[in-house]
Amino acid sequence: MKLRNKVLIVVSVVWAFFLVSAYIGSQHILMRSFLQLEQARAERDALRVDGALQRVIYSLHTFTTDWAHWNDAYSFMQGKNPAFIQNNFTVPAFVNSTINFIGYWNIKNQLVAGMSIDTEAGKKIAYPNGLQEYLTPQGVLLNAHDINKDVRGMLLLPSGIMMVAASSITNGEKSAPSLGTVIAGRYLSPTILKTLQDTTQLKIDLLTLNQVKQNPFLNRQLKRAINNSSGHVNQAKDENTLLTYSVIRDISGNAIALLQIATPRIVYLSGTHAIDYFFISYAILAIIFSALIILLIHLLIVKRLEQLNYDVAEISERKLLSSRVDASGNDEISSVSKQINNMLEIIEESHEQLEQRVEERSHELKKSTLQLAQEIDERKNIEEELVIHKEHLMRLAHYDSLTSLPNRLFFNEILNKAISHANRHKKQLAILFIDLDRFKKINDALGHPTGDLVLNEISKRFSKTLRAGDILARLGGDEFIILLNDIDHPKFASPVAEKLLQVTAEPILISHHKFFITASIGICIYPDDGATLEDLQKNADLAMYKAKHSGGGIFHYFTPEMNSQAHEHIQLETALRKAINNNEFVLHFQPKLNLSDGTLNSVEALVRWENPDIGLISPNEFIPLAEETGLIMQIGEWALREACKINKSWQEQGYQPICVAVNLSPKQFRTQDISQLVAGILAETGLEAKYLELEITETAVMENVEDAVTKLNEIRDMGVNISLDDFGTGYTSINYLKQFPINLLKIDQNFIKGIPQNQNDLAITSAIIALAHSLGIKVVAEGVETAEQLQFLADHNCDIVQGYFLSRPLPEQKIVLQFTRL
Repeated sequence: MKLRNKVLIVVSVVWAFFLVSAYIGSQHILMRSFLQLEQARAERDALRVDGALQRVIYSLHTFTTDWAHWNDAYSFMQGKNPAFIQNNFTVPAFVNSTINFIGYWNIKNQLVAGMSIDTEAGKKIAYPNGLQEYLTPQGVLLNAHDINKDVRGMLLLPSGIMMVAASSITNGEKSAPSLGTVIAGRYLSPTILKTLQDTTQLKIDLLTLNQVKQNPFLNRQLKRAINNSSGHVNQAKDENTLLTYSVIRDISGNAIALLQIATPRIVYLSGTHAIDYFFISYAILAIIFSALIILLIHLLIVKRLEQLNYDVAEISERKLLSSRVDASGNDEISSVSKQINNMLEIIEESHEQLEQRVEERSHELKKSTLQLAQEIDERKNIEEELVIHKEHLMRLAHYDSLTSLPNRLFFNEILNKAISHANRHKKQLAILFIDLDRFKKINDALGHPTGDLVLNEISKRFSKTLRAGDILARLGGDEFIILLNDIDHPKFASPVAEKLLQVTAEPILISHHKFFITASIGICIYPDDGATLEDLQKNADLAMYKAKHSGGGIFHYFTPEMNSQAHEHIQLETALRKAINNNEFVLHFQPKLNLSDGTLNSVEALVRWENPDIGLISPNEFIPLAEETGLIMQIGEWALREACKINKSWQEQGYQPICVAVNLSPKQFRTQDISQLVAGILAETGLEAKYLELEITETAVMENVEDAVTKLNEIRDMGVNISLDDFGTGYTSINYLKQFPINLLKIDQNFIKGIPQNQNDLAITSAIIALAHSLGIKVVAEGVETAEQLQFLADHNCDIVQGYFLSRPLPEQKIVLQFTRL
């Protein structure tokens, strides 16, 4: 766009902005003044109408005062002038005075005489309906007994708005006491409104309260007028008429109607015309001034800039670096021209230098081209190496680094594709989840390198057993998973699982070590046991755990009941955690009988779970789960503390002190600093150590004999009794037995059950008793249920017995009944 046009646009926009600003300013400033003048005039008109209406009311007041201060009326009220009503209460008299109602009330507010007149028809009518509501003893009208104070105003009646005036009845000189009240009324009729219009030269309309409330616009004006101190509001109807609303209030001050006053908008129209004339004149002057400004700018600036632009373009197009532009004058344009000439001189000098530099750079570019070719060759070599590394990383991401089998990620991708294929072609497939039994012991005993060699050997055996189309993957640790594609029947997976178990069971020779390994296999069939990757793997895992819990070395197919058992397991675990938080556990106590003297000198504390919904839950149901989840740690600590606390309370109640035996779980014995725990609880409860017995299973102490001996010695040094529980079911040797600092040896109840029928149980039981006594250890027989068993144990000098034959485990309140008080 040319500079001339830009200047024209800028000047036009500027003047347009000023014109718009002037117009808006005139509308908001000048017009506001005219509107204020208009509203002031409307307010004066409204006051004129109010004044005219007040004069009408005042004329009624004058009429009422004349009739109240009339000697004849005063005599009538005294009962001396009975002809007063007949002579003065005539229709023509009231029609001429435009009185619609008049009444005389005595001092007791009783109507003495009165009349209602239809002034338009010239006849008497009934009293106005609704007037009686204002004529009460508490009302303003009947209380106008003050001679110097009259009452006047308006009333809203069903028949219309009535102007009323009330005056005290007295003699003409106003010297006599008041005998009552005169009330006169006149309707605010169209005739009176016509009189008001003629008086004020304004158009006036009376709007009743019903008309106002039915019209939202009028209703808003009424509210505005009520809230305005003057009682008036203005609202423009259109450009020619301004409506003023004046509120009419009754004698009690309540709004009962609106007067609508129409005023011509002469001031507003005059202001509008004046603003339009001013704006048009301003616009014409602006256009003339803009044209002069544009012409002046063109002559002084634009024309010279165009010439400068032409000269520069000519030099640039013809590349005449030796030419110069016109720089005459002494202003900014001539200064720019001089600067351009200086730049041309610099460019001319630089051009010569540039030619020299181009030759130099050409030589340098040749050398750079050779170097670039060498770099390209090196980059190609690097890219080839990156491709090799990428392939290696892809393999690491999809294959197990130890066995080179597909890993979990790659297997999941393959399984998803296999599921889609089987779904499209209505085929079946099987998932075999494999876990090696007790593999952790190999790693613990011989180290992970040996374990890795075993895993490699197992993976090779599995690979040889499977078909070419089947997929074997290692999920991690000692877990493998197999996908059997396109099987015709679920039973096809059985022979595969049997072969896998066979090859697993074959001996493995590694570094002079021979390993015998078994595996647990869970089998899940698509689509019967699951339609998604997650469901198939989860259900195969459940089936594998079923096989492992059955002893291992077998396979199991998934069944829906396994899901139910898993959910029950989770629900039971949740309930168990809740039971710990809600303190739902209690202790029952089973007495131990001393066979030598027949006394009860100890009890065994047994944990019971009192579920608020189910009731008492056997330890056989929740103790294994507590062991598995680790919750046994909290339960065991609670049981130990609770048993010591209860035993101490028995002593404080005056019972013969006895010893309470508490079971320690293997996990609790292995992981906790049990000696510190026991010492802390004894100190907390105040129980002497000799009245506490800890029962520890044979398997718990045999896992780590040296550590077990250390812990047992620490406990024995406190004075706490130690009992070796379930003796005969583990692997305790005589050598270990004499190392353990134990006080009692408990014969497992499985041996006691066979007495007296099973000769082996008889021999084992008697041998254990003799062995323990030879080592100075007392013997406890648990699970005694018959008199024959008790007699046998007594005959063979067993020290202590317990079992259902003597007593079941009892709650605290019942076991104390078997105690002896001091």
